Amino acid sequence: MRPLLCRFSLALFSLLLMGCQVTSLSQSSVSTLSLNTLYDYQLMDAEQQPLTPVQAAVQLADFDVVMVGELHGHQGIHRFQADLFAALLQQPRPWALAMEQFSRDHQAEINRYLAGELGEDVFVKQANAWPSYKSDYRALLMLAKEAHASVIAANAPRHIVRCIAKFGPEYLQRLPAHERRWVAKQLTLAFDAYKALFMANRHHGQAPSEAQFAAQTSWDDTMAESINDYLTLHPNHSVMLTLGRFHIKEGLGTVQRLQARNPKLKIALIYPVTADEAEIEPQAQSWMLKVAALPPARLTGEPLPAFNLGEPECE
Repeated sequence: MRPLLCRFSLALFSLLLMGCQVTSLSQSSVSTLSLNTLYDYQLMDAEQQPLTPVQAAVQLADFDVVMVGELHGHQGIHRFQADLFAALLQQPRPWALAMEQFSRDHQAEINRYLAGELGEDVFVKQANAWPSYKSDYRALLMLAKEAHASVIAANAPRHIVRCIAKFGPEYLQRLPAHERRWVAKQLTLAFDAYKALFMANRHHGQAPSEAQFAAQTSWDDTMAESINDYLTLHPNHSVMLTLGRFHIKEGLGTVQRLQARNPKLKIALIYPVTADEAEIEPQAQSWMLKVAALPPARLTGEPLPAFNLGEPECE
């Protein structure tokens, strides 16, 4: 049981984080919320009934895993993730946070940061945090730190995934033993509904290659394995996972890979939909998070910007 002071400070932080959201999203007014800014959101359950984060947390209290899909960089979705995690931490069952945004090779840095052994700037650099960490994910880490909750670096390292995309899954055999553990023991490479969905997405007019799918599923399998490993060691805990929405689309991807590893787990999905996607049908097994539309990433004819991630080359 948490000390009273810890519980009070967590509750106070949660209320400050959620601000007027809690009062404005009362049961009587939640259905009338408008998506006027990128910070607004509206959660709908499987029956398309509106819920506040506090109401959602009560309904999710006995789930083993809640996967919250995101459009990376959408302020409304990141606000919701923090609001929901704050509410889940008030439930009787202990909750951990798993994140696509950190890879297994930096679990030690996360643990040191949560323990107060690293300052934020050093942590961001040493843990290879995403460039948007401070604006998008800082609140989640602060909530976990305040609650003494675990944070799971769930993903495979980007530089290894990039090399799988170049050389195929055989690349994993080149890795030394300590690096091989950063990727799931088994990759799901057989043709399934998720592979069909991925291969149907064309990039610059070309269908993805087998190696590119191997890279994609290395993310999904590694996140699934990371969560399953944690719950095996902590069977009385639950986990909230933050990840890109494609990884849970139609209940596939990471969801499938986790269910294959442990069919007994009770998993909830929250799938975000922007206002300009209003005609999208609710996804299988999921609740819908409605958010405002993002501005266009590129205008017609604008080139895709180049990114320098500063990562090692494939060997």
